[in-house]
Amino acid sequence: MNEPLLRTMSGQIVTRIRDKILSGDYAPGSALLQDSIAAEFGVSKIPVREALVRLRAEGLIDIEAHRGFRVRPLLAAEVDEVFRLRLALEPVAVSEGARLAKAKDHIAAREALRALSAALAAAALSDVGNLNSAFHLALIVPHRQPVTSEILSRLHTLSQRYVRMHLMPVGRVRRATREHNALYEAWARGEAREARQLTAQHIEETRDELAQFLA
Repeated sequence: MNEPLLRTMSGQIVTRIRDKILSGDYAPGSALLQDSIAAEFGVSKIPVREALVRLRAEGLIDIEAHRGFRVRPLLAAEVDEVFRLRLALEPVAVSEGARLAKAKDHIAAREALRALSAALAAAALSDVGNLNSAFHLALIVPHRQPVTSEILSRLHTLSQRYVRMHLMPVGRVRRATREHNALYEAWARGEAREARQLTAQHIEETRDELAQFLA
């Protein structure tokens, strides 16, 4: 197997393992055995190990001495840190996105919202994490704020498992849909200040409810 092909395979396995972690198929705290994953995906251990190391750098996996790789547990301290950082960056970035957005950016954000709303309506919570991230990141207009987009993308990856858990109680899906629609409408109108306020409120409510649940 040549090196470019090996790298490509490792990238595909990163995506598959990440999806399984974020969807809960690989449960928080569970061991990630390289032999088992290699057999599951029909590959050798080399690309699996590379994928696990990359996911550790993303913050989704821990490695423990003499115990190997494990899915990172759900932690109240992590919720506090991740959402605190999102609050520091995202409302300002969305506000700037409202000022910068052109017609094609409005289309992209509207399509991201449509896909997210459809998944929420269908209770497809395994898909909601990625779609929620895509919608929120679309509002910052990533091609105009690339560094901010890269940082927030990492934070949203860490948020995804918590967001899925947050949506499980009755009424949360309906409220999330209502908040997303209101945020998009303000953003699409170019109401930068309102978009900033709605983004901050949305993130704060999610953080506070998750902290209460995890406590």
